[in-house]
Amino acid sequence: MSCIDRTLEDVKKLIHHAKLTEDELLPATQMLEFSSDFGDDKDEVVLLELDPKLLDSIKEESAVLRGEPEEGAMLCTKSKTYEVRYAETSNSMVLIPNLTTPSREDTGERTLHSRQVCGIHYTFLEVRPCKPRVQKLRQLLEEQPYSGQQEKNQDGKDNRYTLSDLLDRVQCSEEELDKALQEVEAYHLYGFWQLLEFDYHFKVVSHILALIESKSWPLDGIPRMEAIKALSELEPLTIMMQCFDYYLKPTDKDTDEGDTLYTLHDDKVCRLCAEVLLKSADKYNFTEFLNIWQQSVPEGLTTSLSQLEGLALVDRSATSDAIFYFPVTSLPHDIQKRFNLLFETREKWSFEEIRPYVEDLAGDKTPVSALLTKYARGSTVNGIKYYSGKHAR
Repeated sequence: MSCIDRTLEDVKKLIHHAKLTEDELLPATQMLEFSSDFGDDKDEVVLLELDPKLLDSIKEESAVLRGEPEEGAMLCTKSKTYEVRYAETSNSMVLIPNLTTPSREDTGERTLHSRQVCGIHYTFLEVRPCKPRVQKLRQLLEEQPYSGQQEKNQDGKDNRYTLSDLLDRVQCSEEELDKALQEVEAYHLYGFWQLLEFDYHFKVVSHILALIESKSWPLDGIPRMEAIKALSELEPLTIMMQCFDYYLKPTDKDTDEGDTLYTLHDDKVCRLCAEVLLKSADKYNFTEFLNIWQQSVPEGLTTSLSQLEGLALVDRSATSDAIFYFPVTSLPHDIQKRFNLLFETREKWSFEEIRPYVEDLAGDKTPVSALLTKYARGSTVNGIKYYSGKHAR
C-alpha cells in the first residue's frame, strides 16, 4: 500500500499497533513516499550547514562564494571569510520539500498530508572561519604598477583592477580586502587600485622627506594641508595625499590655523631606505650596511634590526657577517614550497629568524609553532632551538 492510498483509519491503526494514543501525538500526520524521479537530482542539490547569522547574510545577499576553478571555495561576508569543506555523516539526511513542523498549539481533528522524498544525502558542506587568502592580491597588483604615467603592459593589455575586480579574484571579505590594500600600500588611482613602481615610490616618499627638511619642520610637527599643497606641485595630488597618509600619522596637535600636525612613521621610512640599499647590491658587509643605512635616513630617526624583519637575512657563515635582500613577498604562497625554499636558502633557522617568513601562513588554529612542528625538524644547539628541513641530514 502506498502512502497516497492510506486513510485516517490506517493511521489510527498504526498508532494503536505502536502502543501509542492519539493524544500523545500532534494532529497533523505527514506521510512520506519516494518520488518517481527519486535520485535523479542527487548531484544537483548540495546541503550547506550555516549558523543563523550566516544564514541571514545569505538571505540579505551580503555573502558570496569566491574562488577560481583551481581554488577551494570560500564563503565571504562583508567582514569575514569562511573555508567551505565537504563533511560526511553516518546519518541519512532526507530531503523533503514542503515538510512542515507542527506546533504544540495545533489542535483539532487529525489530518493527512502526503510528502515526497526527493533525495537522501550523507555529505554536506560545512563552513569554518579562516584567514582571508590575500596573498594573491600583491601578485595581481604587480602586473601593472604605476610609474608616474599610465601605460599598458608590453602585451598591450590593461591589467589594472577595480575594487570589484579584486573582490572577484581574491578570496576575502570586502573589509578584509580594504585592510589588505592598506597593508601592501596600494593606491587608488583613477578608479583602479595599483602599487607604485619601486623607484617611483621612493621618489614620491623622497619628495615628502625633502620638503620636511627644507621647511625645517620637526619630525613630529608636520602640517598636513600645507605639506600637501606644496607636494601637489611635484606629483599628482591623489598620489601625494595617499603617500602622505601611508608614511605619516596624525598627532593630537594643530597649528594656529587649524592644520593638523603629523609625525613620520619611523619604522616605515627606515625600512624603505633599507630596501633601497639592499636592492642595489647582492650583499653588504653587515657592519658597513648598518652605518650606511643610518646615514640614509632623515636626521632624528633611528634604525633598528627589527625594521628588517621579512626583508633581509644576515649571513653569519663567512669570516665576516653579511646581509642580503630576502623579502617575504617574493616567497611562494604554498606552505610546502615556502619551507622548501627557506631550507634551501639556509640550512638551520632560529625561531626569531624564521618567524617573519612564515607568520603570514599561520592562523588561529595553526600558529607558527604548529607550522614548524609539521614542516620542520627541531634541534637544540648551545641552548638555542633551531629548525631545519624534515629530511635534512
